[in-house]
Amino acid sequence: MSTDDTTPDGLIPAAILASDTPVAVYGYARAKAGGEGRMLGEIQAIIGLTRKEDGCEQYVVHTTPDQPGAFAFYERWSSGAHLLAHVSQPFMQTYFAAIAGLVEGELEAHWLHPLS
Repeated sequence: MSTDDTTPDGLIPAAILASDTPVAVYGYARAKAGGEGRMLGEIQAIIGLTRKEDGCEQYVVHTTPDQPGAFAFYERWSSGAHLLAHVSQPFMQTYFAAIAGLVEGELEAHWLHPLS
């Protein structure tokens, strides 16, 4: 976990968190063999809660039958402060703890600065 214990180490760059303009991320995670169903459940548990948060402009998760246990995320937040508030939510702390042992390898994140 990071020094503030809100997100996995190095997941969110400081420049993203400091942004006062919209930020977005494309993320990817793969469940370990046998953990696909549990990981799916953990993800489904946070989708509705996340979409209700202040500053959440878009939050979608995709999967494919061709790759069970593979999940692609797209999030867009009104600012870095909104994103920080999101990852600091108690339900997100529970989520990060729950998936820590379920993810194969590292969570992959590509940070974006929307042009519009």
